[in-house]
Amino acid sequence: MNHSSPILQNQRTPIIDILRGWALFSVVVINYFTIYTWNNHSVKAESGLTLFIQNISEVVLGSKGWTLLAVLFGFGFSVLLKKISDSGHPTSSFFIRRMLWLFVFAFINTLFFGGDILNDYAFMGLILLLFYRFNTKTLFILGIAILLLTPFLQSFLGRHHLLFAPKDRDLFYELYDKNTFWDHIKANLVMRYKWMLRLSYSIVLHLIQLGCFLIGAALHRSSFFSKINNNSKLLKKIFRISLSLSIALFFTQLLIENYEWTFNTYYNLFYPEVLCIMTLTTTGVIWLYNSGKAEQVFSALQVTGKMTLTHYIIQNIIAFILFIWIKPDWALHWYILTALLVFILQIFFSRWWLKKYNYGLLEWLWRSLSYRKIFPLKK
Repeated sequence: MNHSSPILQNQRTPIIDILRGWALFSVVVINYFTIYTWNNHSVKAESGLTLFIQNISEVVLGSKGWTLLAVLFGFGFSVLLKKISDSGHPTSSFFIRRMLWLFVFAFINTLFFGGDILNDYAFMGLILLLFYRFNTKTLFILGIAILLLTPFLQSFLGRHHLLFAPKDRDLFYELYDKNTFWDHIKANLVMRYKWMLRLSYSIVLHLIQLGCFLIGAALHRSSFFSKINNNSKLLKKIFRISLSLSIALFFTQLLIENYEWTFNTYYNLFYPEVLCIMTLTTTGVIWLYNSGKAEQVFSALQVTGKMTLTHYIIQNIIAFILFIWIKPDWALHWYILTALLVFILQIFFSRWWLKKYNYGLLEWLWRSLSYRKIFPLKK
């Protein structure tokens, strides 16, 4: 049996870490925006600037970060299990243990931010094991089929008024508005383990995640990110198709809202639009990276993407202290500017940390717990 160990830093694929960094940026902006909506849920009137920032944030970043991270999770899942399988170790027991430890990190993170996504990645990671032995073509077809069919289910549940849970929402805000430390903790737990278990989340979102996971695994099996560097025609084709679809879906949604069309009651266009825009921005990032331009920007995204787990939880701890516990009376643009500042500081911290250490702190801890041995943290 061969020695098994995590992927070394010099073995990592740069574009994957760059995309993780981009997704992490999207997540911190949207999470801080989400907390703003919690703090202002009883405010009816919004300024023109606030509405403009809300609309731009939703269109460009809303739900794009976690869907991209889901694709990258599926990619990483395939990379890791292939490495474990090649080493001669049992893949299932290792990955189950790894996901169970991710549940632990997720619970800790939930104490600070009720909108945590790690719980879902851990749960769907276990489901993903069922598809591990499927071939590349099957993974891709299944992933596309799930992403195309789930909007039908979303509309069906919506027509039967099964997507919302107003009692759980009201309980969350009842605790949240008490403005005490422990009530905020309780509110986060209610958000994550009660309100977010409504059907619109527990079924629809998890199916979207599963579709993204399967596509991510197929992208690894097909060596997509390696081939795309030498196939600019394919990259540009995907970019243009996703751009056309994004524009068409965006304006279709506007028409549906303005003229009160019933199309979404039969096929909800929310996730198709999200996935098209996510594909558009992702291929745009890859295209720009391959052009050799904005090297400093991509270097910053890459170094931050190597510490995604650590930075994600730190972002939420900062948000809890500043926005949930202290709860300043700030306009939305200050929340967004704070998100930008936090991300920029994490870039500088990542560069300093990775000069001295092999992994991010939580990445190192997760690896050590998963492999049941201590890896050298300091270089």
